[in-house]
Amino acid sequence: MTAAWMLWSIGAGLLFVVAGLALEKLLDGRRRWVWVAAGAGTLILPAARLLANALGSPAAGAPPSAPMVLEPLAVTVSGDSALHSLDGALQLGWAGLSAVLLITALIGASRFVRRRASWREGKLLGRRVLWSRDSGPAVVGLVSSRIVLPAWVRGAGRARQELVLAHEEEHQKARDAQLRFMAAALLVAFPWNPALWIQYHRLGLALELDCDSRVMRRWPDRRALYGDLLLRVGTARGLMPGVAVAALAEQPSLLERRLRALLGKAPQIRLAQGALLLFGAILVVGLAVVIPGITGEGTEADISGSPVFTPYTVAPDYVNAPEVMAALQREYPPLLRDAGIGGRVIVWFFIDETGTVRNQVVFETSGHTALDDAALRVAPVFRFTPALNRDRPVPVWVQLPITFTTGSGAQEAEADLSAGPAFTPYTAAPEYVNAAEVLRALEREYPPLLRDAGIGGTTIVWFFIDRTGEVQRQEIRTSSGSEALDEAALRVAPVFRFTPALNQGEPVPVWVQLPITFTTN
Repeated sequence: MTAAWMLWSIGAGLLFVVAGLALEKLLDGRRRWVWVAAGAGTLILPAARLLANALGSPAAGAPPSAPMVLEPLAVTVSGDSALHSLDGALQLGWAGLSAVLLITALIGASRFVRRRASWREGKLLGRRVLWSRDSGPAVVGLVSSRIVLPAWVRGAGRARQELVLAHEEEHQKARDAQLRFMAAALLVAFPWNPALWIQYHRLGLALELDCDSRVMRRWPDRRALYGDLLLRVGTARGLMPGVAVAALAEQPSLLERRLRALLGKAPQIRLAQGALLLFGAILVVGLAVVIPGITGEGTEADISGSPVFTPYTVAPDYVNAPEVMAALQREYPPLLRDAGIGGRVIVWFFIDETGTVRNQVVFETSGHTALDDAALRVAPVFRFTPALNRDRPVPVWVQLPITFTTGSGAQEAEADLSAGPAFTPYTAAPEYVNAAEVLRALEREYPPLLRDAGIGGTTIVWFFIDRTGEVQRQEIRTSSGSEALDEAALRVAPVFRFTPALNQGEPVPVWVQLPITFTTN
């Protein structure tokens, strides 16, 4: 769910911002790595959460509804919810905003190329540089960085020239232009995340403060001259912002911060103070790691009134087939049953954390009000195992077709049922009768490479069995985790032969599910 994931990503990113603000106070001269790590965490942690949710979700190939089965039932939930309904608009806005930023970057790149054509090769104090009329001082370029200097540096005096070159050479050694480019690329990819914009701003400041610190370690006696130089370039018109640029002068809003760091005598951080900051940083990063994802849009009281999307990682299974069968027989309207009239009702079930049905709503009518009412009377009889979301019981809405049919209406029911798994009443379950033939098929279809390697697995398969006991259709219910084993299971499925399912002595078509296991033992 895009909207929920975006909200979670913003929250996690802001926690990394808080951690970064704490840690950068302890890492003078290495502030850049704090914000590089914060940006990486803001990207990787939500991606890992998204991947974990995808792997923990029901298989994409699972049928949309569930039948009467020989093994425990599995059902899915609807994808409709208030938050989910925003996904399309958010995805469109995301793509549009990223496109705008990308176009803006391309326009900036074209302007850079035009300005670059006017620069001339030259030297300053024996170093190769590019001379411009008013661009720089800066390091430009993504693959091969070059120093570009404005014309006024020629007459700035040797002491100032050495400081200018020292600053830009430090940027080159640290590959600051490349770091800024990667941070800008994250903004283009995820422009909706305010945490990334904050981190980009802080990274830009950190690059310059770290560079200033290294220059001052090389020239400790030129602190006042270096501050004067910052004022000179900060008030010049030649600043050239870009995504692959590291410049001596940053935005005017950052100049005061750099001068204060350069000229001020900041008090030493006491040991206890530093330990407290470090503890706070570890705490917020830990929260970002363990904070749960958005798993719902309200409590049971909020969602029980009508069907909404409710995520889960373990599906509910119904556990009282005999009671349900008895209820179906009891509630089948006698006039319709005697006339051979049946039908299918698709019902929404609201299941609470204990597996109890608390509400039921008709989703798709059978066309007969009496059958729809009968299905609603049967629904509360169902008992389920609780749905789980990361091992926590959660209330869910699930959808289940309930089919009423008699022997005289079996052909119509069979045609309706063959479209996909559905719940069908019976009084005698089908049993497969050709075990020897099935075993030979299992041996024949077992992929040789997997068998020789001792690799096995279990695939749960849906079978559609007609009134004669023949398998007319099969599809994967739960994958074994191996595509080759799943395909082998589908080839084995038609070999099964069943006794017909009976409903009050009349053969009826049914969907059932059976595990097919490949093993070398």
